[in-house]
Amino acid sequence: MRYPKLVRAAEELDGVVKDLNTILAFRKNSESLVTVVDFVTEVSKIRVTLEREIASTQAVITADFEQVQTIRTVKPYLESILYNLISNAIKYRVPDRTPVIHIKTEKLENEICLTVSDNGLGIDMNAFRDKLFTLYSRFHIHLEGKGLGLYLVKTQITALGGRIEIESEVNIGSTFRVYFKN
Repeated sequence: MRYPKLVRAAEELDGVVKDLNTILAFRKNSESLVTVVDFVTEVSKIRVTLEREIASTQAVITADFEQVQTIRTVKPYLESILYNLISNAIKYRVPDRTPVIHIKTEKLENEICLTVSDNGLGIDMNAFRDKLFTLYSRFHIHLEGKGLGLYLVKTQITALGGRIEIESEVNIGSTFRVYFKN
């Protein structure tokens, strides 16, 4: 090939355009109808989508939807939030440790809290707290990724009028708490 740098630059630009298209598609969906969404159903769909990754890592995923089984929200947003948090928990696992992911819902006074916790690599909060939810931010450069997932999660929960918090320790794991208006 005569111009390998040009080809690489074009491929990277194509990737950026695709990422922006994804972001715009989700923003467009923010005007979607709010519907009742079942947490068990959504997590089951994600288990099917991530079946290969779950099997190859022997990931253990537990769920407790005792307090809140359904939520009125924009379905594509909830699907994306769950998918990104669960797939990240599998991707950013400690290599010699079985990934354990726990998903739980809680009913609070004015909010519903969705918690996704894992025993993965964790994030150095002192170093990266201000960059957690920015586009193309990556915290584990030895693994493949774009730095798009957490940005989408933050954008989607903000569009729904909610918020997200994270607790994380390196080599211990991360806990994401996503708060939806009730």
